[in-house]
Parts: sequence; structure tokens; C-alpha cells
Amino acid sequence: MIPHIGPLASPSFVPQFCRRAEEAGLDGLWAVEHLAVPQTMASAYTLARKPVVVANEAIRATMGLNLEMLTTLTVAAAVTSRVKLGTSVAVLPLRNAILNARQLASLSLYSAGRLLYGVGVGWLEEEAQAMGMAWDRRGARSDEHIDILRTLWNAEGEAVSFDGPFTSVPPIDPNPRPAAAIPILVGGHSDAALDRAARLGDGWIAAFMSPDRVADAMGRLHRACERHQRDPSELWLACGTEIRPDGGTGGSGESPLDRLARYEELGIHHAFVRADGPSEAEALGRLDQWGELIAARGA
Repeated sequence: MIPHIGPLASPSFVPQFCRRAEEAGLDGLWAVEHLAVPQTMASAYTLARKPVVVANEAIRATMGLNLEMLTTLTVAAAVTSRVKLGTSVAVLPLRNAILNARQLASLSLYSAGRLLYGVGVGWLEEEAQAMGMAWDRRGARSDEHIDILRTLWNAEGEAVSFDGPFTSVPPIDPNPRPAAAIPILVGGHSDAALDRAARLGDGWIAAFMSPDRVADAMGRLHRACERHQRDPSELWLACGTEIRPDGGTGGSGESPLDRLARYEELGIHHAFVRADGPSEAEALGRLDQWGELIAARGA
């Protein structure tokens, strides 16, 4: 996870962190999205074990400078050459689909096709209100948003149009087109989100979850794939984990590599982790620790 939010977020440290992550041997760099952080909210955060209303100012207190997600990934693209660049996750109801398609295609071109697009429908209604974006039927709107992205990216010829229940686009120039197909990874672990991943996703992306929670979600994802006549092996699977490179997790005594192996046994292809710390030097040191673990595992 790129520290583009939180106490270490700065325009000088983010490029340094991204370069060091690639040098250390990590496979991906991930960014998150909050475009308008409200001071007060009544929306329940739905990615925890149980939905909970976040205390006023709690999100704002963790955001720090809150450098914008796609801009951050463009900077990451400029200072790296190998690592994948991912969103975990982009909130589709907050974005205009046409503008989004153009920005993502441009980022794909700038990064030579390294983009992974994790998406979700969001949970913070007050954020959508601040953005002036519709929140009703946001699941159906997100389905259409994905359809628009693929329609523009895969268009042939000199013009492309779209006509859906929420959006009508007259014939427009389809350029720029991505450098390579952009995998869309559907995020969330509700039944609706897992169904969307099975119906529309190139993969599924989970929040920071324990292996036990991932196992439960994987069972529901496989059942959704069966409903939609989809082979689960077609999906690329990613999740977040709170493990640290210098010890176990949650007091369990489990080593970082043992914990990663449990995710792999469940079918997860990619785990994203935090490599932060109280100082820039400690964050960079944790990247090096992850690199040493990765090298040892490969050996």
C-alpha cells in the first residue's frame, strides 16, 4: 500500500517509497480512494466484521494529506518500470464514467499496461453527496459504469456511443485506448458484491481480511460463479492482510510467510500489505524486510 494517505503522505516521500518497493522485489503498488472526507457522517462502514458507524472526524484523522489515487498511481508509474499498479478500491459512484475511462486509459499508456482496477460501490453516502453524484441504485449504476469503461476501451473504429438506463453517450472519439486490457477487480464481501464479481469481474479484491473471513467469502464467490456459469479459476484474486514482515499477526504467533501461505492455499493470487511506520526511514526499512522475505520464499 502506497502511503499517500496518513502521516507519511508527502509529494517527496511517495515517489521514493514506490522506487524502493520495486527495488525490494515487491510485485505491486496499491492506492486507496477518498475524494471528499466529510466532518460528520451517519453511514455505516460495511467492511468490518459487523457494520459500524464511524465516529465523527475519525476518517479525517487518518487521512493526512490524502493525495488523490489516480494521480498517485501516475507518479508511481513514472518512477517504476515493473510493478503492477492497483486501486483498492475506486468508488465508482463518485466518478464520471467517461472521464474515468479516459484517465484510466491514459494511466495504462503511461505505465505500459501495468494497471489493475479494483472497484467498489462505496459505503459513505455523505461523500457522494459532497461530490454531487447520485447514490440511489448505486449497484446498478456501478454495473453500467463498468459497461461504459469496457465499451470505450474496446471500441473499434473512429466513434463510439453508449445508451444505458442511467447514461447516454452520443458518438465520441474512443481515444485514448489502454495499452493493454485493464483487469477490473470487483471489491467487497457482501453477497451482492460477490455476485457482481462473478457476473462482471475479471477478478475479486477483498479488504484487509483474515484467512478465515476470506475462506467464507470464497465459498460464496464460488457459488455465485456457479449461478452465472463462470469458472472460478478465471478470476484473479487479491486481498489485504495486516501481517508485518518482522513478526506474526494479532498475537497469533504465526510467521508472515505461514500467513501468506494460508491465503495462497485459499486461491488468493496477490496479497497487499502495509509497510508504514512512525518515520520514513522505518517505512523504507519495512519494504526491505518484505523484499528479504520474498527472496527467501523464492529460494
